[in-house]
Amino acid sequence: MTREEDSIKREMKIHGQRWGSFHHHYFADPEVAEPLTAATLSAVDAAHPDVIADLGGGTGFLLKELLKRRPLPGVRLVDVDVSDVQLSACKDEGIERLFASAASVTRRDLGAEDRRLLLVARSLLHYFGCSGLQPLLRHLRGQLRRGELFVHQSACFKDSEDAACLNCIYGMMKTEKWYFAIDDLEAALEKADFSLCEIRPAPPLRLDSGDLAERYELSAEQVASIREKVRREFGERPGVFTTSGDGFTAWLHYSIFTCRAV
Repeated sequence: MTREEDSIKREMKIHGQRWGSFHHHYFADPEVAEPLTAATLSAVDAAHPDVIADLGGGTGFLLKELLKRRPLPGVRLVDVDVSDVQLSACKDEGIERLFASAASVTRRDLGAEDRRLLLVARSLLHYFGCSGLQPLLRHLRGQLRRGELFVHQSACFKDSEDAACLNCIYGMMKTEKWYFAIDDLEAALEKADFSLCEIRPAPPLRLDSGDLAERYELSAEQVASIREKVRREFGERPGVFTTSGDGFTAWLHYSIFTCRAV
């Protein structure tokens, strides 16, 4: 079982219809998704893909937003995910569903052997952990032909200490998710033979300890332990980590990367 599959299995209880309302509706809010929607449509204009595959696409929300903005006639849209609960919530007839991991899905699986392919992803890379990022990026690069694009909104931080703060939280929640500084993610993309076309900002995701406790099955004692350790080691960091009462709030910062296979 991959890190992605292991994490998805643990979080299955908030998938499907519940997912749209979780984390302050972040992953079902068209306004929040607009920067990624716009970046993806810019990539469509630049690359004219025949197939658009959303890796870890879940309920198909991003692909649905693309169709709301533009009909995309003749373009095959594929929602790729390892959660059958998430995929079952994608009921749009114009979107195909594929049960597969981003770490193993192939161009052939996507029906793009002789067609132009565009890969997109939202909040996916951190699922593969610190050591899993480079193998994932190499695999994805291997599915693209030279010049094809990969657009992804990924959690990353300008400040490496902010990244370390979030990694401390997620480590104490016993997940293998890992967050990088932007410079480190840029270097990983270059090492995997992607050239960076542009970076756009995306709205941060607010993470309240109550939601995290539900998502990761944390006790009140575990929440308190995380709050105290992180406050002790990193201090209050407005916009990254703050405490209130018996809980805490953290923020995942995101950037949108448009990358070209070289």
